[in-house]
Amino acid sequence: MKYEIKPLTEEEENLIERKINGYADSMAPPEPRTEEEQLVFKVGDAEGNVIGGCVVNVHEWGRAVLAQLWVDGRYRRHGLGSMLIRAAENAAREKGCYYLCLGTADYMARPLYEKHGFRVFTVNRDIPMGHVSWSLSKRLDKGTPDYIPTDNTAAERYRVSPGTKEDAEIIGEGLGAFCEEVVPDRHEYIPLGRKLVDADGDLIAAVIGGVDEDDTAGLDGVWVEERYRRQGLGSYLFAEFEREAKENGAYVILSCCCDWVSGFFFRNGFTPRGELPDYPKGHTAYELEKRI
Repeated sequence: MKYEIKPLTEEEENLIERKINGYADSMAPPEPRTEEEQLVFKVGDAEGNVIGGCVVNVHEWGRAVLAQLWVDGRYRRHGLGSMLIRAAENAAREKGCYYLCLGTADYMARPLYEKHGFRVFTVNRDIPMGHVSWSLSKRLDKGTPDYIPTDNTAAERYRVSPGTKEDAEIIGEGLGAFCEEVVPDRHEYIPLGRKLVDADGDLIAAVIGGVDEDDTAGLDGVWVEERYRRQGLGSYLFAEFEREAKENGAYVILSCCCDWVSGFFFRNGFTPRGELPDYPKGHTAYELEKRI
């Protein structure tokens, strides 16, 4: 049978993501109290300007991700970061999460996170190029002493409150500007989502991902229609993704998976960067890389 590779549309990408998530839920049922949700917290000054904030993504398997945390440079080192971390932890617990994870880099605040009880589970060397980054996690269902910074004057002057979508944009812009000073973007994000269609034009497999602004490729998912599995189509499509990523300047492909699909990634040359035990409960999640 003849196949053809074509670009993946946004609508098709959403469909594939639902299929991948549906399969994952069949392997590990969601935690009963947890739903997919994004939470925003902010700190404002007397005039109502956002001077710090964080964005927390809640996942239905009982994990929350501290996706963004930013404090305006004029207000740092007075405890605002700690206030936001505690707000993220408390909200994640209230949503039924037992893990809180985050990513940080050598020009960010790893020591602060470790003071709050986070531990490194993944080391990323030369990601971004010339730097080291880490993934950290904290079990929220374990007793961990609360950390109070030496200079905690921010707690006397400010309070953390729920934020809006617009506040999340301000937080993202602030964090982005800070990172841009250290690691300037090399180019715009390059989407590389592709689909495999049969002779009738029916979608039978797809790969989702692209090349980030710092030449790091991210493989977000691979899917093959059930009746076409175990024929090498997923590996064939991934090989095309890898080729295009390399042609577009990527030097590494990053991905993540759970233990029930780890064999596919290992067979295609990925190596574990780190492991998150008992996530989902009774399983192991892996952060993966492939140098190209």
